[in-house]
Amino acid sequence: MTGSKVRSKARAWTGLSVALMMVPGLAAAQDRPQDRPLPLLPEVPAAASAPVTTPPPTPPPLGPAREIAPPPGGLSEAERALPLPGAATVAAPMMPLSVGPLLTGTTGLPAEPWVGTPLNEAVGLIAALTGDMSSLALADLRRRLLLTEQMAPGNTQAATLELLRARVAVLDHLGASADDMLALTGPVPQALRDEALDRARLRALLLDARDRPACALARRVGAAHAAVLWQQATVSCDLLAGDIDQAPLGMAVLREMGGATDDAFYRLAERLAGLDSPPPDSLAGASAVTYRLLRQARGVEAPADGLRGDAPWTARALALAGGGPPEVLAAAAERAASLGSLSVDRLADIWGRLPLDPRDLDTPVSKAALGARPLDRAIVHAILSRETDPTRLAEGLLHPLETVREHDPALYPLHARLYAPLIRAVPVLPAVPVFLGATAGRALYAAGSIEAGRVWLADLRRQGENDADAEDAAALLWPVARVADAALDGPLPSDRLILWRQARAARLGEGARAGRALDRAHVTLLRVLEALGEPVTEAHWLPVRTNRVFFEVVTEDNGYRDPDRLAALAKAVDAGQVGAVVANAILALGPDGPGGASLESLGAALSALRRVGLGADARRIAVEALVARGF
Repeated sequence: MTGSKVRSKARAWTGLSVALMMVPGLAAAQDRPQDRPLPLLPEVPAAASAPVTTPPPTPPPLGPAREIAPPPGGLSEAERALPLPGAATVAAPMMPLSVGPLLTGTTGLPAEPWVGTPLNEAVGLIAALTGDMSSLALADLRRRLLLTEQMAPGNTQAATLELLRARVAVLDHLGASADDMLALTGPVPQALRDEALDRARLRALLLDARDRPACALARRVGAAHAAVLWQQATVSCDLLAGDIDQAPLGMAVLREMGGATDDAFYRLAERLAGLDSPPPDSLAGASAVTYRLLRQARGVEAPADGLRGDAPWTARALALAGGGPPEVLAAAAERAASLGSLSVDRLADIWGRLPLDPRDLDTPVSKAALGARPLDRAIVHAILSRETDPTRLAEGLLHPLETVREHDPALYPLHARLYAPLIRAVPVLPAVPVFLGATAGRALYAAGSIEAGRVWLADLRRQGENDADAEDAAALLWPVARVADAALDGPLPSDRLILWRQARAARLGEGARAGRALDRAHVTLLRVLEALGEPVTEAHWLPVRTNRVFFEVVTEDNGYRDPDRLAALAKAVDAGQVGAVVANAILALGPDGPGGASLESLGAALSALRRVGLGADARRIAVEALVARGF
C-alpha cells in the first residue's frame, strides 16, 4: 500500500470517527470499559419495582407554523402570487388610465372618445390609420386622435396599455417627432414597456438626432432585446461619442448576430470609424440607426431609394438628414409635410436651403411651375421667396397655386398653406390685383387663414362695385368662403348663389356640356352645404335643370365608396362614439382623401363629424373637397 493510499484511508477513518461521535449515546460509551457490552435499550434502575406517578409536563408554547411542502404538481399561478410570510409586498407598476400629451379641451376631442366602443374595435380602427393622408385636414385630425389625452374602453390599465400600443405603432410608422413619442409613452413605467414601445422611442430620438437620450435608452434596455437594431444603436453611440476603438468590436458582434443585411449601416459606420469605405448605394431595408449615421456622415448623399413608399417614416428621416441630391430631399420634405410628420414651416425652411443650381433660380416662374417634380415645386417656391418686387410677386403666385390645383389637387392644401405668408405680403391698396383675386382668396381659406380670407373677399367686393372682373372674382370665391367661415352661417342667400353660377358659367363657356358641368357643380355645392347643416331649401335647387344631373352627381360620380365603412360610421354616430366616428370618417373618405371620395362618402363624413362636435374639422375637409372639384 502506497503512502497516498494510507493517508486516504486514515482520513476516511478519521471522518468516520467524528461522525460516530455525533451520534447520541455513542459519545458517552467511549468512557465505559471496553469489555462491557453496549446496552441496546435505556437502562432501568433495579430499585424501581412500581411505577411512580408524576404530573404530565406542561406543553411548550406553540412556535411558528412549519412550511409544508407543495402538493404534487407544484403551486398554481395564483398561489405563487401570494406573498410569503414576512416578505415585503412589492407594488405592481402603475400608469395613469388617461394618457396623451394633447390635453382635452384644446383638440376638440373628449377625454373618453371610446365610450361604448369595444376595445378590440378601437384598437383595430387605430391600427388602420397608417396610410398616407392626401389631406392636411385629415392628417391633423388623425394626429389629434392619436395624441389627445384619452381613456381606453373599460378604463383599466390593461386596456389603456393595449390602446396606447396601437397608437404608438401608427405614430412610429409615420415618423412622429421625438417630443410627441416621448410625451405619449412617458407615463408607461419601464416594467410595462415591451420591445415595440422601446423601439418606437429609440427611432423617434434617432430621427431627431437626440443622441444623448437615444444612447442612454439603448444602453439601459438594449441588452434585454434581441433585435439587431439595439446592437446597431450601441455601435452608433460609440461612433458618435468618438469611441473608435470600441465600435469595431460591436460591429463584429453584430455580424455574428446575423445583422449583416444592412450593408449601408456597415459602410457608414466604417466611414465614421475612419475607414475608406465606399458610400452606400442603397438604403433598402435600412434601419433608423443607418439614417442617423447618414445624417452624421459629411459628404455622403442619400441614395434615391432612401425615400421608401412602404415606410413613411423615411420621408422625415431624409428630410431632416439634409444630405442628398436636391430632388431626393425635396420629395422627402414634401411627403413628410403631407403626412403631417413635418410642419409646413419646416418644409419651407428645408426647401429654402436646398443646394439649387443658380440657373434654375433665374428661370421664369411660369416655366418652372410647369414641372411635375417636387424639386420643380421647390425651385418655384425658392424663386418667389426671394422676390422683393410686390408686383412680380403677385404675378408669380398665380402659377404655382393654379398649376398644383389643376394637376395635383391632393397637394393643393399643403401648397396653399406654404404660400399663404407670401399672399399676405401682397399689397391690396389701392386695389386688389384682380387677376390674383379668386386664386389668392381660395388659397387663404384652404390654408385656414380665415381672417385674411375675409379681408381679401371684402376688398374684392368693394372693388367689384366699379370693376366687373373683381365682382366675378368675389362671386367665384363665395362658395369656398361660405363653407370655410362659420361666421357666414345663417340663411343661404340665393342672390350669391346666382352670382356664383353666372361667374362660373362665364368661365365654362357655352354649350350643353358646359351647362351640365355647371349643374353638377351646383349639386355638389348644395350637398356639401347640407352635410354641414346649412339651411338649403327647395328654392336653392331650382337652377338645376334636370333631376338626371342630381342622380349622376350623387350616385354615379365614381368616387371612393366603402359601404361597410359607411355603415360603421352611421352606427358610431348614432351611438355618440367620437373616436369611432373620427377613425371611420377618415377611412370612409378613402386613400385619395376628400378630393377622391364619392359625394355620398363625403357627405356622410362631414355630417358625422359635425354631429359629434367637430364642425370645424368638417369645414376644413369640405374646403379641400370643393377645391379638388374645381371650385
